[in-house]
Amino acid sequence: MPRKFFRRLTPNRSRIVDQPVLKPVAQFLGDPNIWHLNRRSVSGGVALGLFIAFIPLPGQMLIAAVFALAMRVNIALAVAMVWATNPITIPPLLWLAYQIGAMLTGAALAPPTGEMSIGYAMSQLPAIWLPLGVGLLTLSFISSLLGFAIIRLLWRLHISAHKRRRRAQRFLRFRQHQRDRDKTNGHEDRG
Repeated sequence: MPRKFFRRLTPNRSRIVDQPVLKPVAQFLGDPNIWHLNRRSVSGGVALGLFIAFIPLPGQMLIAAVFALAMRVNIALAVAMVWATNPITIPPLLWLAYQIGAMLTGAALAPPTGEMSIGYAMSQLPAIWLPLGVGLLTLSFISSLLGFAIIRLLWRLHISAHKRRRRAQRFLRFRQHQRDRDKTNGHEDRG
């Protein structure tokens, strides 16, 4: 993946470290490895953020940041990828997680009998917690692995295309140099 693209998305390290609120952890945030835009840190940050996104815990962004520091992957991308699950995407993802979990655990799929609301979902939690939890963990692992693999593949494709372009440019310069040399040699032979 192009570094310029990720550089536009990630905040400036010095601006983050200089925030007064973050002074107690500035020594950890100052580590350049968690801000680097290389294949390892970007793919690791995306995978970590996607993994944590499907774990239903409060403070997912903080959890992603702490684990990114510990794993030394791109902290900004890890925190940003947590937003794959947001108020708009979470209802269908919870339904999908429950469906997957019910299939994996063999739980019977019971259609909702009440109105779909937070209160109804909370009242049903004792009956659906196992399939829902298994489904969320499954989605967490799958999205994390897919995110990691896709970033690695796109990064490799980008590098390969860049190398091909450079090789073609080098060849064109070589051919131009040969033509210029042949013109110069042709003019010298005539004189």
